[in-house]
Amino acid sequence: MKIALTLLALAPALLGFAQATPDTICTLNCAHPGYRSITQEVGGETLMREYILHVPSGYDAATAHPLVIVYHGFGDCASYWEEGLGQELGFNALADEQGFLVAYPQGAYRPAKESTYWEPGNGTGEHIYDNDVYFTEQLIADVAADHNLASDEVYVAGYSNGGMMAYSVGCTRGDLVAAVGVMSGAMLDGFDSCDPSNPVPVIIFHGVADYDLPYDGNVYYASVAEIVGLWLDHNGIPASSLTTSNLNGGDVVHDAYSGGNEGTCLSLYTVEQEFGAPGDHVWFSQDMDGVSPSRILWDFFNEGCSAVSSVPDLNAGAVQLHPNPFEDHVVLEGLGGAVWPYSIMTLSGQRVRSGVMESGVGIQGLDELPAGVYVLQAGAHRFRIVK
Repeated sequence: MKIALTLLALAPALLGFAQATPDTICTLNCAHPGYRSITQEVGGETLMREYILHVPSGYDAATAHPLVIVYHGFGDCASYWEEGLGQELGFNALADEQGFLVAYPQGAYRPAKESTYWEPGNGTGEHIYDNDVYFTEQLIADVAADHNLASDEVYVAGYSNGGMMAYSVGCTRGDLVAAVGVMSGAMLDGFDSCDPSNPVPVIIFHGVADYDLPYDGNVYYASVAEIVGLWLDHNGIPASSLTTSNLNGGDVVHDAYSGGNEGTCLSLYTVEQEFGAPGDHVWFSQDMDGVSPSRILWDFFNEGCSAVSSVPDLNAGAVQLHPNPFEDHVVLEGLGGAVWPYSIMTLSGQRVRSGVMESGVGIQGLDELPAGVYVLQAGAHRFRIVK
C-alpha cells in the first residue's frame, strides 16, 4: 500500500497545515532508545539539537560502517520519521541487512513558521541552530566519536523539505558526503552557491503528479529538469551520456547520466504511476522492477557510479534512442524495420505530436517543440526525452 509520510513544503500557502508549539512538539524523541543530543555554547547560551541513531543489528566495533543521514519533511519529528521510514517502510531492516548506520536528525523548531523544518544554506556560521549544514557536520562527528564510522561512506538523503536539506549539504559541503539522495524534494540553494571543488553523485525520485513540489516547478521551486541541469553542470557530467530505461511497464522512467568529474553520475527516477495512481508527494515504496526504491537508493550509495543503474532495464539492447537531449529529431534503432505508431506527450499527458515512423528513420521536424521534457511512446516502448 502507499504510505504518505508527513509532508509539507515551504510555500506560503501550505504553512498552516503544520503549526505546533515548542511545549508540545517532538517530546517523544527523548523517549526513543536511539535518542542522542548535541550541545553547543554560544554567547552564554546552551544550544541543543537532537537525532535518533539506528545501529544495525550486526554492528561490529572492529569494522568501519557507512552512515546514511535521512532528513524528515516539514513539520515532522525524528521519532515519527524513524517509525514511518525506518520501521514501517523497512529502512532499518535494510540497514541491518547491509550493515550501515542510520541517523534520523530533528529539524529545529523555528517560531517564524511555528514548526520544525530544515533551513538550506551554509551562510550562518558555526551555529548548530542557525546552520543546519553545520549541525549535519557536528552530527557526523558525534556518531564518529563512539562508533566505528567509515568517514568516506557518509550519505545524506531526504524527503520533501528534507530533500531540500540533502541537496544543500551536497551543494555547499560536498566534502562531507559521498552521495546525495532526494525523494520528492526541491532545491532552494541558489544555483550559484554550490562549491564546484566537491562534485557528488546524486539520485533523485520524483512523481509527475507532485502538487506540493511540482515536477515542472512553479513560482517557488525550480523544475526537476532545472535541478538535474544544475547538478550535471556542477559535476561536469555530459548531458549526452544519458541512457533511459523503462521500469514497471513504463510507470517509472529511469534516466542515468555518467562520466562526470571524479567519476560522478546522476540517476533520476520519474514516477508516472505508483500503486495505480500518478506519482505523488511521498517517499516512494512500490518496487521498481522488483527492487524497492529504498534499496535502489542504498545500492546507488553503496555501489557508487560504477553501477549507475541498480535496476535492470528489461528492454536493454532491444531498442535504442538517440540523440537525447535532441534538437530537431530523434531516431530509434532496433524496432525491427516495421512501421511503428508514436506519440510525443508532455509530462502532464498532453499530446504534442503523433504519427508513424520506421526503425532507423526516426521523427524529424521537432525543432518547433519548446524546450522541455517529453514522453515518447513508440509501440510498447516509452522514453523520456529532453529538448
